[in-house]
Amino acid sequence: MRLKSLELQGFKTFPDRTTLSFDNGVTAVVGPNGSGKSNISDAIRWVLGEQSARTLRCARMEGLIFNGTPHRKAQGFAEVTLTIDNRDRGLAFDSDEVSITRRYYRSGESEYQLNKASVRLRDITELFLDTGLGRDGYSMIGQGKIDSIVAARSEDRREIFEEAAGISRFRYRKEEAENRLDRAEENLLRLRDILSELEERIGPLKEQSEKAQQFLALSGEKRTIEIGLWLETLERSGRILREHDDKLLVARSQYEDAEKAIEAIDAEIDHVFRQSNECAAKADELRQESARLEEAAARKDGEISVFENDILHANENIARIDRELLEAAQSGQSVDGEIAAKRAEIAEKNTEIETVKEKEQECSAALDELRRGMDEVSGRIADLSRAVAELTTSATESRLAANTAASSAEELRLRRAAAETSRQEKQERRASLEAERADCARLLEETRERIDSLRNAVRGRELRLESRRKKAEEAKKQGDALHLDTQERERRARLLEDLERNMEGFSQSVKTVMRETKRGALAGIHGPVSRLLQVPPQYAVAIETALGPAMQNIVVSTERDAKLAIGLLKQRDAGRATFLPVSTIRGSLLREQGLEDCAGFVGLAGRLCQCKPEYEGILHSLLGRIVIAEDLDSAVAIAKRFSYRFRVVTLDGQVVNAGGSLTGGSLARNSGLLSRRAEIDRLRAEAKALAEQTEQAQARWKTLQEEAAREEAELSAVRAELSTAQEDAVRFETEEKSASAALESLSRDEEALRREDEESARRLEELESLRLEAERKAAGFTEQMAGLQEQLSKIHESRDESNRRSDELAAQLQEHRMRMLELRKDISALETMVEELERRRAGHEDRAEALRREKETVEGSLAGIRARIEEVRREAERLRGEAKKAADGIESVNSRRMELERQTTELRAREREKSSEREKVGHEVARLEERRGNLQKEYDEITARLWEEYELTRREAEESYRKPDDPQQARRRLNEIKTAIKSLGSVNVAAIEEYKEVSERYEFLSAQVSDVEQSRDSLRRLIAELTKQMKDLFLERFSEISRHFTEVFRELFGGGTAELSLSDPEDVLQCGIDIAVQPPGKIVNNLESLSGGEKALVAIALYFAIMKVNPPPFCVLDEIEAALDDVNVTRFAAYLRRMNQRTQFIAITHRRGTMEEADVLYGVTMQDEGVSKLLKMSAAEIEQHLLSQKNA
Repeated sequence: MRLKSLELQGFKTFPDRTTLSFDNGVTAVVGPNGSGKSNISDAIRWVLGEQSARTLRCARMEGLIFNGTPHRKAQGFAEVTLTIDNRDRGLAFDSDEVSITRRYYRSGESEYQLNKASVRLRDITELFLDTGLGRDGYSMIGQGKIDSIVAARSEDRREIFEEAAGISRFRYRKEEAENRLDRAEENLLRLRDILSELEERIGPLKEQSEKAQQFLALSGEKRTIEIGLWLETLERSGRILREHDDKLLVARSQYEDAEKAIEAIDAEIDHVFRQSNECAAKADELRQESARLEEAAARKDGEISVFENDILHANENIARIDRELLEAAQSGQSVDGEIAAKRAEIAEKNTEIETVKEKEQECSAALDELRRGMDEVSGRIADLSRAVAELTTSATESRLAANTAASSAEELRLRRAAAETSRQEKQERRASLEAERADCARLLEETRERIDSLRNAVRGRELRLESRRKKAEEAKKQGDALHLDTQERERRARLLEDLERNMEGFSQSVKTVMRETKRGALAGIHGPVSRLLQVPPQYAVAIETALGPAMQNIVVSTERDAKLAIGLLKQRDAGRATFLPVSTIRGSLLREQGLEDCAGFVGLAGRLCQCKPEYEGILHSLLGRIVIAEDLDSAVAIAKRFSYRFRVVTLDGQVVNAGGSLTGGSLARNSGLLSRRAEIDRLRAEAKALAEQTEQAQARWKTLQEEAAREEAELSAVRAELSTAQEDAVRFETEEKSASAALESLSRDEEALRREDEESARRLEELESLRLEAERKAAGFTEQMAGLQEQLSKIHESRDESNRRSDELAAQLQEHRMRMLELRKDISALETMVEELERRRAGHEDRAEALRREKETVEGSLAGIRARIEEVRREAERLRGEAKKAADGIESVNSRRMELERQTTELRAREREKSSEREKVGHEVARLEERRGNLQKEYDEITARLWEEYELTRREAEESYRKPDDPQQARRRLNEIKTAIKSLGSVNVAAIEEYKEVSERYEFLSAQVSDVEQSRDSLRRLIAELTKQMKDLFLERFSEISRHFTEVFRELFGGGTAELSLSDPEDVLQCGIDIAVQPPGKIVNNLESLSGGEKALVAIALYFAIMKVNPPPFCVLDEIEAALDDVNVTRFAAYLRRMNQRTQFIAITHRRGTMEEADVLYGVTMQDEGVSKLLKMSAAEIEQHLLSQKNA
């Protein structure tokens, strides 16, 4: 392993990508102060994981990034890549070249890469452990380390010695193991605390669970029996309910018929009563209508008279007009006389109008008085009609009360007769109950004797049942133990299957190829060799050892498939793998005479395995020439006999290689890949066998359980018989008490019947009195009705006379009104004539013309008046005809009214009969409804309990359960179950599931405790082993370092003595390291008394001694010889040259002596402000340059 190159970009004063290549030998980096040469050592230290900004000569990490100059902008990140040649696998990394990259951004983000794959700082640290490299190694030596190793306390020097001794990896593993041990102890403590809590819970929970299971079993049986009994009760109650419903339907139908009949009679009575009232109102309306029609006819007669008078006046006007026309033709001298005569005639007619008006007012006043009297008479008629109706109703009610009293009296007589019959029956019942009570007392005594016998039988059965249960419990424990063993085997098998499925133990490259094959990215991949071979378990270790890393070789179809897979691994940077094309690889089997006859010979490895025919070439290629022997002695004998021409592998994995070398010890890191599948099969087979044993144990447990169950059933049967006997005893005792109670009840009932008979006799007398009183009242009401009817007749006669007088007054009033109308028309005509005369006097010719027009008008109106008279006369005749019809209708209405009153009386009698019938039917309906209500309540209660207790409808219950064949036996069993449940006391049903969960958790945690304890013990052994290894290795390496330190010191100082010692030899791993030196010609008691150069040379001697023991691949020396004089620099450089055979040296220096020993010089300059540049020169170029300078 050696350092190939260092690449910087954006790191401190190297903004551009700068690469330093390193060859074997010494490389010197030179340059003036401040040019940036020490930044190269900082870069190497930083990429190897240094975290201290102060060590890197920065205030903070951001200072590592190129910060820019006036001519160049700042960089956003710093990146350093260190490339190492790893062909000798000096680093535990499967690659010929290892590149470590570290990048830091101004944002504070940082990342590490290993061959361009992101990794952690921890991965980098672990990679360089015990190599001398890394941030804590001795491959980076600066002036600070030179000073510190001499000036430091003895305890502080241990770190570099441990790194040189190669125990850093051990210490790292030990610290990690100790941390894991602490965590294991904490987990163990926590698990034990939890287990102790679970142990406290699991015992009580088990008892509760067993009790709960027993409770659930009893509850299930109780549920079945109880639901069956309820279904039987529901069926019986339903049948009785249907019978009662039929009876109730008939009774209700009869009641409703009676009710409807009564309602119909009441409706008919109301209808007849309304018709009677309507008749009275109709008669009154007819009388008023007749009077109105007569009055209207009289008014029509007056209108006819008016029209006839109009005709008369028209004729008179026509004669007058003729006279006036004649007179106007003769002369107009008499106009003034006519006007005076007409005005005198108008005055006379006005006087007559006043007289007629007075007469009209007298007639109108008389007619109003008469009509008010008629209204009072009509009101009196209405009052008397209402009184008659009320008396009719009262009389009807009285008659109904009399009939009701008679009916009730008859019913009481019937009840007294029934009570007498009941009393006789109760006397017979008394004799029967007394006999029954005596029988119950005798049976009770017999049952109590049987109970004592059954109790003794129960105690014997209980003892036998307890014995059976103990045996079943032992079988259960055995089955549980086998079940746990089965689960453990299955758990381990599942764990191994998970490892197999996840390809644990295979390299990353193999996992990548198989993963991409599953995704379809690669074709022709058959799989790793270990998965294509079938190896018997007894040969697994030997075959794994024989194959070695070849177990992870991947079998492919062709070379092309292998190339594609290699290309993918290279592209993904996923590591390396070996591929075996089926098409090209051919193998052969070892053939040696006498091999099979050798002692301890097992067979050829290629023949001990099996595979598909297509893989036989690969199998023979890998294992065809390897022999399997029983043990190492046999293997050595076989190998020696055949001159070590082939490898021999023992069954336990020891190897005798071709040529005679031996390989052995513990199993390899990747061992178990072949045996893992065999182990899975073995575990599965063991689990299957254990499962069969578990089933057998469970079958035995079930058999014992069944025996216990049979014994328990027999015990239950005896207990049931005992319970039945106890129930019989309780029942006989109850029946005896019931008989006694029934006798007492009979006595009370007889006394109640006696009191009821007395009460009925008293009630009969009251009802008879009520009947007589009601009949008397009915007679009185009938007599009052007759008197009122007579008054009504008289009032009707008086009202007829008033109607006649009213008709006369109306006619007179009409005549007066007609006369007044005639007079007003005459006055109007006379006034018109006066006006005409005056106009005629003004102009006779105009007047004559006007008279002719007036005559024509009057003659034209005469025809209309005559037609109107004829029309009014017909209307008057019609009105008189209607008035006569109304008078005739009054008699008809009165007759109808009397008929309706007779119907009302008959309907009242029918109503009384139907009321009595309804009352009897109503009593029967009430009795049936009460009985049905009790049955329905029982039915509903059972249905409700069915839902409330079991959330079942009747239909669901009938589908899932059946009614018991023997309800009495079922009730006895139900009582036994209830007694058993009660004896269990309080039950926690949730304890079953809780116990299951707790027990499973307890078992799981117990297994966890066992695993953690094993892990703890393994860690303790590992720590002890690591401690021993560290101690042995440290002492060995420390002794070598001390010896080399003495030698190097003498060479560098030219004499003197030096030694290293442990400050506490008893505590090798913790004590300090003391340095004692004596330079030639000096006596030194303390290192501090040495000069600066001497201290530096002591430190250099110590580092060189360390490098002799454990040489690092490369070492960076940053001006460590700065304090030396030229003589010592020359010695230093010469010794450096001697050391470079196993270590590359990169020396950052100002000293000429060091430069002269360098094979390559890198010059660091800073041509631009703040930017470092490199110039590389080889030793040959340097010599040529020096020669040219000398010649010049």
